[in-house]
Amino acid sequence: MSSIGGKAARGAVWTILSSIGGRAIGVIGTLIVTRYLSPDAIGDVGTAMILVMTMSWLTSIGIGQYVIVRGRGEEAAEVIWHATVTSLAFGAIGLGGLALAAAVIGPHVGAHEVSEFVPVLAIAVGIRRISVIPEKLLVQRMQFRAIALTQTLGEAVYAGTTIFFAHHGHGAWSVAYGNIAQFSLVTIVIFAAAGLRDWTSPRPWSWTRFRDMMRFGGPLAVEGVLHMGSRYWDNVAVRSLFGARPTGLYNLAYNLADIPAVHVGEQIGMVLLPSLAGMEPAQRPRAFERATALLSIIIFPLALGLGAVSDTLIRLVLSEEWQDVAPLLTVLAVLSVFRPIGWVVSAYLQAQERNKPLMYLELIKIVMLLGGILALSPFGLRASACAVGGAFALNAVLGVWLVLRNGPRPRVLIEGFLRPLLASAIMAAAVVALRLSLSDYELEHPGVLLAAEIALGVVVYVAVALVLCRETTRDLFRTLKDMRSRRAAGRAD
Repeated sequence: MSSIGGKAARGAVWTILSSIGGRAIGVIGTLIVTRYLSPDAIGDVGTAMILVMTMSWLTSIGIGQYVIVRGRGEEAAEVIWHATVTSLAFGAIGLGGLALAAAVIGPHVGAHEVSEFVPVLAIAVGIRRISVIPEKLLVQRMQFRAIALTQTLGEAVYAGTTIFFAHHGHGAWSVAYGNIAQFSLVTIVIFAAAGLRDWTSPRPWSWTRFRDMMRFGGPLAVEGVLHMGSRYWDNVAVRSLFGARPTGLYNLAYNLADIPAVHVGEQIGMVLLPSLAGMEPAQRPRAFERATALLSIIIFPLALGLGAVSDTLIRLVLSEEWQDVAPLLTVLAVLSVFRPIGWVVSAYLQAQERNKPLMYLELIKIVMLLGGILALSPFGLRASACAVGGAFALNAVLGVWLVLRNGPRPRVLIEGFLRPLLASAIMAAAVVALRLSLSDYELEHPGVLLAAEIALGVVVYVAVALVLCRETTRDLFRTLKDMRSRRAAGRAD
């Protein structure tokens, strides 16, 4: 367990740091792109990308998870070959069919312009699809450095390509070209890290293996589509209900709000699945308790802090045309509190091959999300955005309830959530109070105000966390210290 736990901790730090670095590049690139592209243009190409990604999820059928969980021991070669063939064949049929049918899609989401981007984006996603199985092999082996590298380099290439073409007047097509460049680089790096032999070596075809893969992946396919749909289908709903410009504003606000969840929480979830799958069943509940506590103490202050400084941040970094992003960001920041909990729950249930409960959880979440957006739409976009946090909160509560019935100690798990949440809420309240008090002194420069808000937030959170979350804080410091020692020992060798 210690070896697996050590690899998981090192892998989590590698992926988190690289993801944060990559996302920092991506955010800077996105902010620069807003100088060239209007919310309308970004709204249309973003909607097209969601349609293409939805087809990719529909044809994934849980194949990647099957490789991670079942692709071990004597059956590994057969599992990997069948997964490779199935993934590529389903992807080619689905993405190719979508590209051919692109002309009839646009009117159904309220814009003919959307369908123009679908074929090119299908090519981009198809390139990325080729590297899915070798990437899962790296995850299974807990070789996260190459994956971390793809996150940083991929964001840099995407940002650079998009800015270049946007600067030269290519409009929304710049985003499509950026995706092609990013996914091409990611695929090349993964090929270099994973090699070709393990996933391209033919094995006799077994329909028994194929049926087993479909049985395993069926619930995960539905869960995966609904899970990713809960992240992206709201954009399509917003496009249909409010138009292109509000969709562009909403999309940017969501991407900013999602930074703590995706680039810290998702990375921990990605590392947690193979580590839990490699543990004895009796060891998993304690590992889950520890992972959720560490996740909470890292994620919660990032999420609530982002919401607290959103008004100042947007005034500083975006032009007047994009200022309506700020109130949306404040509302949507709540999702980063609850969404990572769902990933950790998902990893725990997948490691136990309890795939059907995951499917039902995602179904409830997507119904709440889209239904809430529609129900609140008469009150405006900001009210509809509140449905996002509500849907993810319900999903997290139901997921934790499922997990509590199967091993982890309720008191330990709940305290692991509530203590960091309380510390983060105190921090957010202090930041808001600071901004309101400084407004009386007519402090106008958003850069100075943002620096003051962040500094106060850090001081308050650290002080409160050391009191309310003492054991988890010590665990985090021990983990970081152990990783530094291992790294130093590795350099010495």
